[in-house]
Amino acid sequence: MSGGNDGDEGGDHAARLEADRTSAGRVARTLATRLSVELPGRASGQQGSFRGCRERFPEGVAAVEYVASARVDAPAAGGDDLMEPVPALLSSLGYGDPVASEVPGGRRWAVDADEFSVSVTTRPAAGPFVLVSVIGACRDIPADEQDVWLDRGVDDLT
Repeated sequence: MSGGNDGDEGGDHAARLEADRTSAGRVARTLATRLSVELPGRASGQQGSFRGCRERFPEGVAAVEYVASARVDAPAAGGDDLMEPVPALLSSLGYGDPVASEVPGGRRWAVDADEFSVSVTTRPAAGPFVLVSVIGACRDIPADEQDVWLDRGVDDLT
């Protein structure tokens, strides 16, 4: 799930992508920190990067989005206990009403905000942790900038 396509009709796509990077990183850090207190646990693996979200024919990428993620290990909790604080936490941060869904081997709470989508996922058989994912809008880029955005590497969000 990701934010909608934001055609860059005369706008500054680079500024919008950098704003997405900043916002998504901030949201992922905030959620990981708050979940590490609620569970209690320890946040790790806080990182982010740009990825292609729409192809350009015959080959290439027409649009990119920023994806920020984090992991919260919670050895004191397990199973459904890990997801218990998530809906209230997402709502308290102003992201609206999250929607629960089943994923292979686990559960997810997700919400679409104005600028990005947020999800928190657990797969109990994999261990006592949750994964936080924040995905920015899918934004058009000029054909000659594909490598500029995709080769930026991974940001450490700690």
